Amino acid sequence: MPTKFTGLILASGVTSGDPIERVLAALAPFSLTVLSSEILYIRDRFIYTVLVEMSPDHVEVLSEDLDAIAQEGSAGGKSQIDIAYDFGAFSLPIPGSEQEEVRVVALAHTLTPSQLLAIHQKIAPAGQISAFLTSLIDGFTVARYTVRIESQKISGLRESLKELSATSRISLSLIQSASEIVGAETLLFDMDSTFINEEVIDELAKIAGVGEQVCAITERAMAGELDFSQSLRERVGLLKGQPATIFDRVRSTLTLTQGAEDLVHQAHARGAKVGIVSGGFHDVIDSFLEPLKLDLVVANRFEIVDGVLTGNVLGEIVDRDVKTRTLQEFSKTSTRSIAIGDGANDQGMLEAADIGIAFCAKPALNEVADLQIHHRDLRAVLHLIGY
Repeated sequence: MPTKFTGLILASGVTSGDPIERVLAALAPFSLTVLSSEILYIRDRFIYTVLVEMSPDHVEVLSEDLDAIAQEGSAGGKSQIDIAYDFGAFSLPIPGSEQEEVRVVALAHTLTPSQLLAIHQKIAPAGQISAFLTSLIDGFTVARYTVRIESQKISGLRESLKELSATSRISLSLIQSASEIVGAETLLFDMDSTFINEEVIDELAKIAGVGEQVCAITERAMAGELDFSQSLRERVGLLKGQPATIFDRVRSTLTLTQGAEDLVHQAHARGAKVGIVSGGFHDVIDSFLEPLKLDLVVANRFEIVDGVLTGNVLGEIVDRDVKTRTLQEFSKTSTRSIAIGDGANDQGMLEAADIGIAFCAKPALNEVADLQIHHRDLRAVLHLIGY
């Protein structure tokens, strides 16, 4: 097995001055090659590691120089830096071995040691963890793992992480670094209870005085117990005779899901397209969404005669098949297609997407989705797809 002679140096201490400069100044006089390095700050402390390829002839002198750095602090001049080092032959990966580097992302509002242990116990038997970083971002605790894994084990690890996500309520994703290009993708969202917090048809029904009847039908349709098109016609029929001015009243009650605006801005900055495909209605959502400058909005339309709802829907209803076709057309020129939804009507587009994400979803959708998000904050999508 091929090897290199290497030196691994670890410096740690209280953050003061420039610890990197002092370590690199000790290494600079030698003929070395830096293979990897990383610094981590936690509160007022730091840990700095550097791996170098070197000659065994330099071990004794370099050891003395590193020991001198540690002694400087105790002598009273500079802040204390603790130094540890190890020199020896380092085995290299076998050329041509069928291994890939993948990234695993775990996300929750909080992560406990027991949860991190559960994640570790899924990853470690499948591959070698070469890096692990946990940080607080956007109100989440995000843990990122870099893993060397045999190609044939990737699908098994992906399924294992999906099972853990369902039982632990931790959002987990596996990104194949070599094959997934981050940026310039298509993100297509369901609207009701996904991109916004409400169900538009239910809000209309409440104002119209038929809220209980419509909400019951909506719940059964979203759970997959009713045909969506049939259920939508039935619900719209209950709104017959309502004035079109009802749209303004409902529009004022709608709220974007937390993180939606941030997500759109960050995705657009990466060259991605963001769209909505909704079983709701253009009549309500278009002006509400206009400030976001979305790339696509597909939804249904009410039939209105003389300013009054007839109880009918115009044209083809946006059902599961329409959502799937919309995703396929919208993503033709994109690097990846990503679909996000919460109900049975979203199943087709999630299955057709490169990454299908169930967002605070019904159990039936969680089963077919690639990823599950358990927190009502759409910024989670960005972290889980590699942003």
